[in-house]
Amino acid sequence: MKIKILSAIILVALFVSSCVKDEVYVGPASISSVTATPAAPLSTESVIVKAKVTDLKGISSVKLFYKAASDASFQSTDMTSLSSEQFMYTGTIPPFAFNVKVEYYIEVINSDNLSAVFPINAPATKSSYTVGVISTIKLFVNEVFPDGTKDATDPDWVEIYNDSEIQVDLAGYFLYDEGIKTSLSGASPKAKRVLGSIVIPPKGFVVIPTEYNGETVTFGLSTTGDGAYLEDPTGLVVASLDFNTIVTSGKKSYGRKPDGSSTLTLFTTATKGTSNNNAN
Repeated sequence: MKIKILSAIILVALFVSSCVKDEVYVGPASISSVTATPAAPLSTESVIVKAKVTDLKGISSVKLFYKAASDASFQSTDMTSLSSEQFMYTGTIPPFAFNVKVEYYIEVINSDNLSAVFPINAPATKSSYTVGVISTIKLFVNEVFPDGTKDATDPDWVEIYNDSEIQVDLAGYFLYDEGIKTSLSGASPKAKRVLGSIVIPPKGFVVIPTEYNGETVTFGLSTTGDGAYLEDPTGLVVASLDFNTIVTSGKKSYGRKPDGSSTLTLFTTATKGTSNNNAN
């Protein structure tokens, strides 16, 4: 009798397990970390657009659409995956004449035939640049301090340097760390932190505490390695500083010396809100 009962239990368990399917996220692909280089091309220069594209089930196509702002319709080109950078795709916009405003957007179709676009609501919303016009906005994540208190008394902070000739208002920009960036390819991504009105004067600095600053910025930086990323309101990454392998414990900061350069240095004394050019 016991054998019969046991056999029945096994048969029921097998039947139930066969009816349960693994849950697979069904939705459009994720498009992030979009850059366009150079930001202000000459009339003889092409522009390379790169984007991180992720999808749990697979990508069917990644296309870059572009046109002169005065044109009625877009042209398109396929974006190709980079073997050297996982999930990264690249496409090329050919040269346009001097002073032409060029508009562009990205469309991704995944294996479920679902579409995702960048910027959001494209093509009604487009990214753009103007040929031959010097970029009016040049921002840098200039210095980071991850060894602060985990409250409002002396929190971690990110310093933004404005290398432009005009003041810049960060209203609507997004600031986030490596943890938020990593989550963006998942089914339940963490929200990027949106900034309120923070005005940076020309050649000036602003310090944004990550725990509390009157804005909706409430994440912390890790002293054993992290990253800080700044996106403009369209979602374009305009400044970043990766320090994934840098240990900053002991009240050290990490940043650019000189300001806005590609030379990165660990500072024993932080230069919060001021130039790094003479820092140690």
